[in-house]
Formats: sequence, structure tokens, C-alpha cells
Amino acid sequence: MRTQLWLSLAVTLAVGCKTDPPASSNGAASNNEAPTAKGRSAKIDVKPVAPPSLPADSKPDKPDDDDRRARRQARLDSDGDGKVSDEERAAATKQRMTRMHDRLDSNGDGKLTPEELANAPGRFHFDDPASIDANHDGEVTVDELQAAIKARRDARRAARGAGTNGAPVPGEQPEQ
Repeated sequence: MRTQLWLSLAVTLAVGCKTDPPASSNGAASNNEAPTAKGRSAKIDVKPVAPPSLPADSKPDKPDDDDRRARRQARLDSDGDGKVSDEERAAATKQRMTRMHDRLDSNGDGKLTPEELANAPGRFHFDDPASIDANHDGEVTVDELQAAIKARRDARRAARGAGTNGAPVPGEQPEQ
């Protein structure tokens, strides 16, 4: 039994690895076909293809800042006059804070509690979320969240010695 299995395996491998072209019925190659040594197991020559070269001044995978800024300005410009007014900027900020408030409301009841804010992931995490609730009613409103984020941003900018536009704060010496 074991010998028969080995024999059938050997025959199967021999037939599967056959590299000769099929013989015609009379045992000779046909006139149209020339016998070749290449078969299924012949090696294929593959030459590596060099990646296309980039110009020296190009930066792949980095979006153009001017294009990104233009798209953002167009999105903020709700009246289409080509300029972003203070009212349009305030409205966009309010919409963003509302979306953030809704995203942080983990139980979906429409109220953001200090406990939910304490469990916020990553950069939304506040060390003392109860202090954000300015009127101590147990709910962090969109305006309170916006004020807390602005205060944290201003504190971080002051800590690194930059004003709101990235310029050094007047009267302070930059660290060296």
C-alpha cells in the first residue's frame, strides 16, 4: 500500500514537471513546432525597473500649503465675497466646537459632562475637566468648551514663547 502511494506520487510529479513539448501521434515533432528545452519550469529573466526620478526641488506626499489654505478660505467664506470676515470665522469656529461637543458626548444625551470630558482620548483630554464647567451646573456647554480650548492653546503658545500669530511675545526674550 505504501509503495503504491509513493509510486503514484512519483508518477504525478513526473507528469506535472514534464518539460518536453507534447509529441505528435506518430512520435515526431510536427513541422510547425520546433522542439524546445524550455517548459513550465524554465527560469524567467526579470530585470529590475528603476523608480522614476523626481526633480530635486519636489516634495512628494506633502500637500501644497497655498492650495490647502485656498480651499480652507473658500470653505470659510460663506457669502462668497472672497474674504473671510470675523463673523464667518466665528460661525465656522462655533460649528467646529459643536461637532467636537457632540463627538465627546459619549452617551449621546446631548450633554457633555465633566466625567465624559475626563475620559476623552488624546488631545481632547483635560487634566481638570470640572474647572471647564464655569457655572458648575454639571454640563459643559459649547461655549465653555470653546473657552477652555482657547485658554489651553494660549497657555501653550505662551509657554513656548510665541504670540497668537507665531511671533515672539513683546517684552519676552526667546529662550536660547
